[in-house]
Amino acid sequence: MKVNKYERLKNGKYKVYLDNEDTVTLYEDVILNNNLILSHQIEDLSTILNENYNYEAYDIAIKYLSVKMRSKKEIKTYLSKYYEDDIVNSTLNKLVKNGLINDSIYVYAYYKDKMNLSNDGPNKIIDYLVKQGIKEEDIKELINVNKEDVYNKLTKLVDKKIKTSKRYSGNILKQRLISYFINLGYDIDMINEILNTKNLTNIEEGIKEYNKLLNKYKDKYDDYKLEAYIRSKLYAKGFDLDEIKRNID
Repeated sequence: MKVNKYERLKNGKYKVYLDNEDTVTLYEDVILNNNLILSHQIEDLSTILNENYNYEAYDIAIKYLSVKMRSKKEIKTYLSKYYEDDIVNSTLNKLVKNGLINDSIYVYAYYKDKMNLSNDGPNKIIDYLVKQGIKEEDIKELINVNKEDVYNKLTKLVDKKIKTSKRYSGNILKQRLISYFINLGYDIDMINEILNTKNLTNIEEGIKEYNKLLNKYKDKYDDYKLEAYIRSKLYAKGFDLDEIKRNID
């Protein structure tokens, strides 16, 4: 089969015009590997197209990796949407050989970035890495979970969260904070240790809430029912009516 013409396209590809009036799009490397520029002859088109298919899979993987670092499993899952297992595996082997996939570097970089640039804690980060096909024991060998750094990070996050959680107080606030930071990936023991050093009584907000409820329901209930109703409403948010009254007095 004779090649009549080559038309250069973008991204290192050529449109190849054949003498049977067909056209195929080939990667430049495939053309060079098969000496098509000089010979202008294609002996076995199916073999060349298969080689081109492998180049395409590798090219797609490179573009997928250019967005961010990814684990071997993540790339395999992505490629498997489009290619058969043999092409996926050969592509992965080539990526590993060329140093473009390295789960050890990926784990270290991902953990460092998340600890420094996000609110996520170690448990959430490790859980994500496990889902990317990396064994938990391997992850823990590769990363250095410095408890002091985690403690300092969590303390700052707790202080910030308390400032934005004025609607709640006491044990209710504490339980909400515990749940919030567990979901972010921090150990409950460390969360409790930090929370036990904090004042979680938002007395000023409690007084505001009390006055708001009092003004809203004072004409609806008699004194006994009014106090019981307000007490229950405040209790649901962690406020103590007796303590609020002491601070008002």
